[in-house]
Amino acid sequence: MERRPDRERQGPRPARFIDLAERGAYYGVALFLLATIVMVFVSAVVSLTEVLELGPLETALEVLDKVLLIFIFAELLGTIGTIVREREVTAEPFLLIGLIAVVRRILAVTASIEQNLGTPRFESLILELGVLTVLVLALAGALLITRRADRAG
Repeated sequence: MERRPDRERQGPRPARFIDLAERGAYYGVALFLLATIVMVFVSAVVSLTEVLELGPLETALEVLDKVLLIFIFAELLGTIGTIVREREVTAEPFLLIGLIAVVRRILAVTASIEQNLGTPRFESLILELGVLTVLVLALAGALLITRRADRAG
């Protein structure tokens, strides 16, 4: 069998250009995500200094919200790394990101429920909390199924 030159094995020139552009886009997105992570981290540190103004509970909730946001961006960054390395998109990172985002929203809703006791908004917050709980169960179930399928396959 005759060996092909490396250029022919890599595909036609337009396909190589598209592949290079795709990688460039992923690296650009990764760079912006990294910058965003740094900014949110700095914002969380600044929030810690406001404990005397906001109080310990409000400060803790604000910092926790920002830490969960950092987790979301870090997971997206890891997903981009996997896509670039393995040239494959998997569902698990996106399910994990969704789960973190829902937990983050649950914390925000729970914090605002106390402030809205006895108001018309209270019922909608309770409903939202119920829907978010179902969403957590659905995402956790999907994550479990995905992990089991990956182990079996």
